[in-house]
Amino acid sequence: MEPDRRHAPLVLIGLMGAGKSTVGPLVARRLGRPFVDADAAIEATAGRAIPEIFADSGEAGFRRIESEVLEDLLSRADRPVIGAGGGAVLADANRALLRRYEAAVVWLRADPETLAARVGDGQGRPLLAGGARAALERLTVERGPFYADAATDEVPAVALPEQVCEEVVRRLRGSAAEERFRVTVELGDRSYPVVVGAGALDAVGSLLPAGTRKVAVVTQAAIGIDVELPVEQRTFLLGEGEPAKTLASVEQLCRQWAAWGLSRADAVVAVGGGVVTDVAGFAASAYHRGIPVLHVPTTLLGQIDAAIGGKTGVNLPEGKNLVGAFWQPCAVVCDTDTLIGLPTREYRCGMGELAKYHFLGGGALDAAALPERVFQAARIKAEVVSGDEREGGRRAILNYGHTLAHALEIAGTFDLRHGEAVAVGLPFAAHLAHGLGRIDAGRVEEHYRVVRAYGLGDRLPAGVDTEQLLELMGRDKKALRGLTFVLEYVRPDGVHDVDVVDGIDPAAVRAAFTAMMERSMP
Repeated sequence: MEPDRRHAPLVLIGLMGAGKSTVGPLVARRLGRPFVDADAAIEATAGRAIPEIFADSGEAGFRRIESEVLEDLLSRADRPVIGAGGGAVLADANRALLRRYEAAVVWLRADPETLAARVGDGQGRPLLAGGARAALERLTVERGPFYADAATDEVPAVALPEQVCEEVVRRLRGSAAEERFRVTVELGDRSYPVVVGAGALDAVGSLLPAGTRKVAVVTQAAIGIDVELPVEQRTFLLGEGEPAKTLASVEQLCRQWAAWGLSRADAVVAVGGGVVTDVAGFAASAYHRGIPVLHVPTTLLGQIDAAIGGKTGVNLPEGKNLVGAFWQPCAVVCDTDTLIGLPTREYRCGMGELAKYHFLGGGALDAAALPERVFQAARIKAEVVSGDEREGGRRAILNYGHTLAHALEIAGTFDLRHGEAVAVGLPFAAHLAHGLGRIDAGRVEEHYRVVRAYGLGDRLPAGVDTEQLLELMGRDKKALRGLTFVLEYVRPDGVHDVDVVDGIDPAAVRAAFTAMMERSMP
């Protein structure tokens, strides 16, 4: 029987460029443990840089120090996450140490092409002399058997570091339950819970309305996530992408439900991204004049925003989301494990939406682990919706950074997705607020820091026509009296907050564009 390694020392192994030094600190934060870079610990112990150790003592001398340091780290009571050197497991003595301490050893594995792209020209890495790609191909062949022998698990290291981190934690956790976060959207007798956590999918059955007999599970073929429910269930598939957000899709679902015999005593479970929750939620609001729907968002954008608050809708040829309803779900389940396999760009786009919550009361979200980030964003969204269900007032603050973002999207000439556009809109809103005397220059810098912390672009697209964007922003649906933006300000108690500001002078908006473009100049 394999030992239980959930509470054992965790050692990350792999070739240079696999991400040990970037994924390792994220995993350590996630597990509440310290992170130790083994090579840095070796240098601290020897009082010399690693090249100097090799020069003075040879490889044998280096490996001796490496084994001493590794054993010291493995025996620590605080069970650190250890980023091992690329050649650590080549030594029989080191592999024996890993087995003796029953360490969880995770091989972060990536192909030579990916590794070469990360390490660049390999400057400062003697093993890559003569060409990084060729050297990494050779090292993959030479070291692969040693990594395989030492590893207790293997994780593909080709996604974003945070996604790789979550997969490492999921493998380490196994079938064990993890802490769940829970917040309630307070709407009187229509209040409902939002449950957040890794592995939270198993909570879906317990959150169905009492007496539910049958459940229509609405999803898309590409989602590939199954839910197991304690009642009879049947799956109904929507088409892929935005083209599925139509009245025809709603009609098709309702007719299929009617043929199956779905009644008002039954429920719908929507599993997928915004298209699925929008269409399934609207269909649920119309079928039998309204039946319960439970959302299981599987994208970051869905978990922190789209699935919470009751907005549903479909598109018409004349525009997006022109037909819909406010139909609150009976529960929302955000299983952060479903985010691990998202395409890199889609995941990063969700980060653009997450970034706005830093300025809506979320604080330093970039310093939190993924489940807590999702929970804090869900908490803020829940609080706002509880106080303004139908966008009559404060709910408009959720559009922070969106005025320019929507204009960039409508312009349609830039390769920008929604979250990427919001990432550009946030520092623009900060420049505008600064120009109006609402915040200081340091706060503008904080907007740039947050956006960059998520690996997002913060510059206006090349060739942008600011006069066109100004015109589009003037037609924004939130425009009340003239140009209207959600902007930051400083309350009398010194706390930053946001509110809706209308009637803004176009000259101030032009000045914000100028400030943003000047900043991006070399």
